[in-house]
Amino acid sequence: MSRPRPLTVLFVLAIGLIALWVAMNTEWGEVTVPSPLRGDAARNPFYAAQRLVETLGATSERRQSLGDTNTTSTLVLSSWSWDINTERRMELERWVEGGGRLVVDSTLISGSDAFESWSGIERVLLDFDDSELEDFETFEGSEEVDESQEEDVLGDEDYFEPCEELLEIRYEDDGTETDLGYYEACNFDQVSWLVTTQRLRWAMSGVDGLQAARVRVGNGEVTVVNGAPFHFRELFEGDHGELLVAATALASGDHVVFMSEEDYASLPVLVWRHGAPVVAVLLLALALALWRGAMRFGPLVAPIDSARRSLGEQILGTGKFAVRLGGGAALHAATARALHEAASRRVAGYERMALAERAAAIARLAGVDAAKLAAALRTGGMPAAELKHAVASLEAARRQLISGSQWSTHAKRI
Repeated sequence: MSRPRPLTVLFVLAIGLIALWVAMNTEWGEVTVPSPLRGDAARNPFYAAQRLVETLGATSERRQSLGDTNTTSTLVLSSWSWDINTERRMELERWVEGGGRLVVDSTLISGSDAFESWSGIERVLLDFDDSELEDFETFEGSEEVDESQEEDVLGDEDYFEPCEELLEIRYEDDGTETDLGYYEACNFDQVSWLVTTQRLRWAMSGVDGLQAARVRVGNGEVTVVNGAPFHFRELFEGDHGELLVAATALASGDHVVFMSEEDYASLPVLVWRHGAPVVAVLLLALALALWRGAMRFGPLVAPIDSARRSLGEQILGTGKFAVRLGGGAALHAATARALHEAASRRVAGYERMALAERAAAIARLAGVDAAKLAAALRTGGMPAAELKHAVASLEAARRQLISGSQWSTHAKRI
């Protein structure tokens, strides 16, 4: 039995030491991790808010545009581009001025001061100098910061607490204020607050200023919340459910409409949703075009076996074609011309003879009937069946002339 090698022993020892160190420096504990959202809860950021509203006796719906929404409803806007479309913005403004109640959060996107000028509510940012801003950005991006570092950044003020208490205040028509209690609000913007020159009807105030404000615009109301507490699981943080009820002034029988632009369908989904028949036809046409132009494994038609035929078959086929196409007149003329050429070489003065004389001269040399040959040489008004016999008689006489001429030439040579 061989002894273990020193390198193997050292390797096993090192592995054991590493395992021991991990076991001694590892602490096991239970961490509750929320399960991922599924179905409508994953697609609709206001799913939980809608269920809460409906549980409290109101009705809700999710829309992509204002449409025919009644002015008795409450409209909650989030992740919405306020002034990207002038016509849409003016439609919302007219709806509020006609008596609608509008609630917006800090995710409202505005490229100008159009919303602030119309509503009278402005969001003011905390004024940092350059050194404080650099310290704040470093602090905000750090995962582990102790209390002394927090105080060094912005003194004793509690800017970085994830949750804070907001006091709800109701403003009466005679100017008196009524405190309605405190709400715990989490993840609000802690470096800004709201200001307004309009008369407040309802507000939530924090340490640094207003975090929610409601004013009258025309016959309606506009409520601005300096945070986004109604999205997905944010509704379950702090007292955000109560805050939703207070911000919308919810009462039993109300109708709340939620609108957002953050979950619009992609362009392919929209194209299929609004033009599925056209897309299907185009895809089918494309598939057929690709199939028609694709490479095939064999020819389109089975190849025809090449075949050769004899000269006699070729002549016979050509003759049949000539008879079928022109009634055989051209074939008869060609045969008669060939006979005349052969006879002119055998008969002296042949070109000056009449037709009957020619027939008699050829008949004597070829040994055929002169009357039949004369009839065969005539071309006018001859039926197709007789034309065939005439062509055959002319060709037979021509061959006899040629063979007789060759025999006589051969005999002279002998």
